[in-house]
Amino acid sequence: MVVALASNNPEASKGASSEANVEKVQEGAVDEAYFFHPLEVSEGSEVLSVEEIEKHKAEFEQKLQELLKSISEETLQLSEFLMEEEKLIKELCMSLRQVLKKLKVSFYIPPRELPIRGKVKRIILNEECHLILVYEKGDVHSAFLAEYSPEIVLATLMVIMPELAEVLMLYRKRISTRVNFFGRIKRELKNVVKAIVGSQEVKEPEKESMDAIKSALNNENQTTTQPW
Repeated sequence: MVVALASNNPEASKGASSEANVEKVQEGAVDEAYFFHPLEVSEGSEVLSVEEIEKHKAEFEQKLQELLKSISEETLQLSEFLMEEEKLIKELCMSLRQVLKKLKVSFYIPPRELPIRGKVKRIILNEECHLILVYEKGDVHSAFLAEYSPEIVLATLMVIMPELAEVLMLYRKRISTRVNFFGRIKRELKNVVKAIVGSQEVKEPEKESMDAIKSALNNENQTTTQPW
């Protein structure tokens, strides 16, 4: 019967224990590396044939081609819309400038209504259709409305259009009042002319002018006619 004698040396026991732990860690690392190895193929996996690989490749290329075609079409339409948007904004702002100059009106726009970076304390759209930004630090930026981004142009129009409609209504009422006033004065002056000058004397100058024209034409014909 063989009896194993335990070592009385604690350092030797500690060293043996450390070597055992190192071996376990190395074995775990080897197993883990083996498990995640990219070339590892499990026994139950199915190996694709060349025909199947070519089939999957063709399907992938077809889907990729369709995707690229869709992106190309969207890009073309996007380019056309961007060009049309830029053109419309310029034409719209030019028309708006003519209206504002005719009406001699400017608009104050609340800074919170426009998507502008920075601390802006005042925004003004003047008669020249220039959007003026006054910053809290005292800096001032001014440019034609069409030079700003489409988002800022749209937000500006959404704010001023209701006010512009009201201004146009007031302008129309003012013009209507003037037209009515001029019409009344015209009718009264016609009555004054009839009362003072009379209808007969009014027609005589017209008759004299026609006689003068006929006389001038006759004289011209006589001077151009050659005697036989």
